[in-house]
Amino acid sequence: MRTWIIFLFVLAGVGAGALAPGRFEHLFGTATLYVFLPVLLFEAAWNLSARQLLTWWRPIFLLAVPGVFITTAIVAIAVHFAGLPWTSALLIGAIISATDPVAIVATFKRAKVPESLGTIVQSESLLNDAMAVVLYRTILVITLLHSGAGVGLVVVETLAGVLGALALGIAAAYVLAMLVVRRNASGIQLAATITGAYIVYFAADIARASAIVAVIAFGVALREFERRSIVVDVALKVERVWDRLTFVSNVIIFFLTGAALEIGRLTHAPLVAVAALSGMATARATLAYVLTPWALGRIAPPGWLNVIRAAGARGALALALVIGLPHGIENRSTIIDVTLTLVLATLLLSAFSVPRAVRSLQPALQTADFHENGSISF
Repeated sequence: MRTWIIFLFVLAGVGAGALAPGRFEHLFGTATLYVFLPVLLFEAAWNLSARQLLTWWRPIFLLAVPGVFITTAIVAIAVHFAGLPWTSALLIGAIISATDPVAIVATFKRAKVPESLGTIVQSESLLNDAMAVVLYRTILVITLLHSGAGVGLVVVETLAGVLGALALGIAAAYVLAMLVVRRNASGIQLAATITGAYIVYFAADIARASAIVAVIAFGVALREFERRSIVVDVALKVERVWDRLTFVSNVIIFFLTGAALEIGRLTHAPLVAVAALSGMATARATLAYVLTPWALGRIAPPGWLNVIRAAGARGALALALVIGLPHGIENRSTIIDVTLTLVLATLLLSAFSVPRAVRSLQPALQTADFHENGSISF
């Protein structure tokens, strides 16, 4: 999706939200979590290579797991010193700790980046969603109970939910691949993938497992199973339809994101918002220029690190989490206002900074890629 399309629909949504403030919040939360997210997660996962994921598991894991904790901590410290208590500061940090897969994948689909770099950034944006939800729920329990008594149980249940989601996604992919094997008709394949994505998402949600992880595992595993049997022509037809589905979904979700932002609330807590934005920028730079080179275990091309730093947009998941905050939470209004400000700022900044960072890659590195042994090929 082109940058100007993202920008246009976010602004159109902002205009709609200004005309009808508060009317899009419930619609946004429901539509994001149960209508568009399964489609967008599956399509992004379907385009990932299991081989690339295994090759680059270390930077992906460190960015998606410790990276979420680092971001939460830095943002929480900045927000706390701007005047909010620790519980509220930690909630803000957890809510905005994950990068937005919708914005990242939409931008990367048209960006020419090395496959390895694309895998790292897109996988991080998918997997850190699940980690952010774990952290958000844990902090929310502490905030509601005013103690850490139930934290251990929440963490254990969440980890079990992640493992269960992985098993569910892979098992569903295997069953579906066996059902459609040798039925190389694009209509059957398309119906099977769409139905499967929603079934896996809702099954995991009902089972209190991670629906996000389940769909990601389903998409990656199904693509690997399908490679053995699907005809190339059929695969291309299915991908073209999925491209159209995700384009429409992206357009709608960016519009709803803008509408849910409610532009009038962006100036309600300027000091806290500036502190949070500064903390988030510091955290993103730390992940890109400190954690990533260490995770790679080698000298990464500078252009890669610039792209990773720029790919820090927050969006649909952050809004869905903040809109769902219980009404009794202390400083709920401020947390919402700050999150809305950060989402709008990072979406618009990232929409322009990511393409610029990609274009700034040295010509030789635009076609460069790391081999599994650590060398660079052109």
